[in-house]
Amino acid sequence: MTGRDKKFLAKFLTCVFIFNVSFSRASDSSKVNPYRLGFVLGATVGVFTVAHLQQYSSWWKGELTKFHFKDDFNQVLVADKLGHAYFSFLISDLLGKSLQWAGVEKRSAFIWSGIGSLLFQTYVEVEDGFRPSLGFSISDEVSNIIGAFLPYVREKFDVLKVVNFKISMFPSEKFKSGAHRFIVDDYESLYFWLGFDVSEILGVKFLKFWAFDLFDLAVGYGVKGINWKGEGKREIFLSIDYDFTKIPINVWVLKQIFNVLNYYHLPAPTLRVTPGLRFYLIKF
Repeated sequence: MTGRDKKFLAKFLTCVFIFNVSFSRASDSSKVNPYRLGFVLGATVGVFTVAHLQQYSSWWKGELTKFHFKDDFNQVLVADKLGHAYFSFLISDLLGKSLQWAGVEKRSAFIWSGIGSLLFQTYVEVEDGFRPSLGFSISDEVSNIIGAFLPYVREKFDVLKVVNFKISMFPSEKFKSGAHRFIVDDYESLYFWLGFDVSEILGVKFLKFWAFDLFDLAVGYGVKGINWKGEGKREIFLSIDYDFTKIPINVWVLKQIFNVLNYYHLPAPTLRVTPGLRFYLIKF
């Protein structure tokens, strides 16, 4: 990893950790705590402001144009759609947990967090709509909706709790050459994963012992050689995944670290299925 890449990833995980630690303990009251709620809303505005500045630095500098739509569904082989869904999910999940800490009932918290996440992502799309090289993307907005309300849907339907939505990052050659300032803007550096809780799906009792249970199976997706015109290579992976939240431990700080790690697919033995079979002893 480059120094810039390490700094960004460290900031990203630190931000997630701070939110998770700050809002992880459930409120001891059935009533909303106005002070906690005010803190949550203030912190959310701060995070959204930082995100706005990153978007401006990466995409929004320059001239404006008349608001317009742009169909870019397959421009980067749908990697950007997965990115929209993942970051909408991340915002919604963290905000939902934050609202629960403030005393909001669980499902209501995820409804409001989904709305908050979607409003911010829609604001981003509207800003894109005034940029000559971009445009408001309907497919981006659909991805935003899916990601924003995924935490609520998972909470409502138990069958979806066996699936974890994760991301991993490893700098591509384009990113190393300076093609992008932030690694999250380089789709060739991003990998999106669905982790499946094998022991829960199979219902095998001995697999539920934590030493086995912390290992899951993940399906990953990435792209290489994209030219922003719908050309490039799709990569599909099968990999070992980890769920450290299943480790029975009573150390509060470690629990929060394990919760944060569950948003990220950690390096693991991986089989690339396409294009062409290739085994990685460790895939980042």
